[in-house]
Amino acid sequence: MADQGDEWASPSGDRAADGARPAPEQPPRFGERIPGWTPPAEPVPAAAPGGSAQPGGYAAPGGYAQPSGYAQPGGLPGTGYTPPPKPGLIPLHPLSFGELLGASFGVLRYNPRATVLPTLLINVIQVVVSLGLFGVIGFSAYDRISHASDANRGAIIAGSIAEGALGGLVIAAISVFGTAILQGILVLVVARGALGERPRAGEALRRAMRSFWPLVGFGVLVAAVEIVAILVLVLLVVGVASAGTVGVVFAILIGVLGGLGYVVAAGFLIVKLATVPSAIVLERLGVFAAIGRSWTLLRGAFWKTFGIFALLLVIIYFASQLVSVPFSFLGTAVGGLLFPDAGSGGSDPTTAIPVLLITTVPAAILSTIVQGIGQIAQVSAFALVYLDRRIRREGLDLDLQRAVEQGGADPFEPAAR
Repeated sequence: MADQGDEWASPSGDRAADGARPAPEQPPRFGERIPGWTPPAEPVPAAAPGGSAQPGGYAAPGGYAQPSGYAQPGGLPGTGYTPPPKPGLIPLHPLSFGELLGASFGVLRYNPRATVLPTLLINVIQVVVSLGLFGVIGFSAYDRISHASDANRGAIIAGSIAEGALGGLVIAAISVFGTAILQGILVLVVARGALGERPRAGEALRRAMRSFWPLVGFGVLVAAVEIVAILVLVLLVVGVASAGTVGVVFAILIGVLGGLGYVVAAGFLIVKLATVPSAIVLERLGVFAAIGRSWTLLRGAFWKTFGIFALLLVIIYFASQLVSVPFSFLGTAVGGLLFPDAGSGGSDPTTAIPVLLITTVPAAILSTIVQGIGQIAQVSAFALVYLDRRIRREGLDLDLQRAVEQGGADPFEPAAR
């Protein structure tokens, strides 16, 4: 066996003149610079089957090299994971509960001009028309009843009640029309926001008007179902109560259980029909086709959608109370200081009007603003649920990403499914 020392050469590669190989006195320490030593050359990058080399020049086992564009979370190369893109309002992947809730309010910041301004405008119009109409009907009825004779008072009261009912129908119609317009605008803003677009209010309104009548039809259908259910329950309670003492007991029981049943049924239908406006606006479906579409999309997602809806209701309620209650107390205190005799029997009745305005108008304005913001969040949440369900069931995220990168056909159209 040859001496191991004969196989060793100095770092410079020079041999001694006499052919002997002097052994090193001490092995080199880590980091020590050895005179005359040259570091080895960098290894040649190994070629992958496709002709590319792994970053850094080292081949994976089996001769495979990762593509140079492969990214890991945070944009670092080499892990095999690419985070989904987020071109606009939401990331293009199935949305979690927190992402749904956050984006519902995030749309306010993302596109305030096309969400806040139309909502406040529609709500203010509804409030002004409602107050003006009921104010005119109320003052007219009071004036006629106060000046009517005993013989005509009953007929005048009945006519005033009929006028109030007619005014209520007008207010309901205005509410249905306003809600239809608002739903169309907000659904379009959320859907285009998923593509990174920020449509203006006029553009969103113009597109929403294409689906105006189906949205109105859906609103009328929902209102009709609610009115019929309430009328049936009231007639049933009144009919049972007319049967005597025992009937009154059963009528109370029927009223309580029927009221609870109505709340449960209404909540169930609200959740199952939550994506109907989105299907009408984005897929150009009719009312009943959109109802079937919503029922299918939300299969298996009832409790998640219900949780979003219930949590938004709680948030909106407490926000409204937090804003309106302090102003109500402040308005009452200011009204009492300015008009201390307004509530006394000998004071001028006309002083009650300024007090009423001071105590109610500021709180009503702030409550309207909060309710408008809550309405935006609720409609946006249901539109986001629609996108999430189509992403999970139909791979809409791939169509959205393709539309962002390449343009082309509208990914929400039925032909894109």
